Amino acid sequence: MSDLRVPDLNKVLLAGRLTRDPELKYTGTGRAYCRLGIANTRYYRTKEGERREDTVFVNGSVWDKQAEWIGERLRKGRPVLIEGNLTSYEFEDRNTGEKRRNIELRIQRLTPLDWDEDGGGRSGGPRPSASPAAPEPRPIEEPLPEDDIPF
Repeated sequence: MSDLRVPDLNKVLLAGRLTRDPELKYTGTGRAYCRLGIANTRYYRTKEGERREDTVFVNGSVWDKQAEWIGERLRKGRPVLIEGNLTSYEFEDRNTGEKRRNIELRIQRLTPLDWDEDGGGRSGGPRPSASPAAPEPRPIEEPLPEDDIPF
């Protein structure tokens, strides 16, 4: 078994709702970062047929331009789809002075699952291209007539 190779894979896809307004801040060097919380609920039935739910709360952080976009436009309760990886860090507990370790989601892409023009409240259905990293949509061009094709 010592020759067994396990791939290093750290990828998370999570859909849920923001549990609080994103907290946009800047480092001493001016780099933007945003901390946020996400709740994901899984529904299931027990052996007795009783419907139950299990909610997981995850803290995450996002950096740079995407952090500014999220901090300015998204609010508590918005449904989002998140892609990222898990990261851990150590800190000292202010109350006890003990060293603690925490795991959070380092967000690489966040897509709102509902949309309106100003990025505020809720509206109709999802808009797939509503990612902050998505390019501006280009106008649809008319197809060339068949007699105008150069070959």
